[in-house]
Amino acid sequence: MGKYVNHTSAGAVGSSANSKCQAIINDGGIEIPEPKEFIPNLVCVVDNGMFGAAAYAYNEGEFKEFTRPDRRPKRWFTWHVVEQYAM
Repeated sequence: MGKYVNHTSAGAVGSSANSKCQAIINDGGIEIPEPKEFIPNLVCVVDNGMFGAAAYAYNEGEFKEFTRPDRRPKRWFTWHVVEQYAM
């Protein structure tokens, strides 16, 4: 089951992909190129058009789900406190 980030230490992250990305950056997240292998503390922000989703890729299976090719724009981050905020 997926875990998603809807809050940071500053509060709600908004609904758009850009607002979610900015909130993660503002809270210490570091944007990275799409990873080729699983690493800890990964967040994939997916632009679904009408809304964005900030998904916590907490294991190899989740990582593989979000690295499967599809047409949605994605941005990747490492965020050292993601476990505290992902639900």
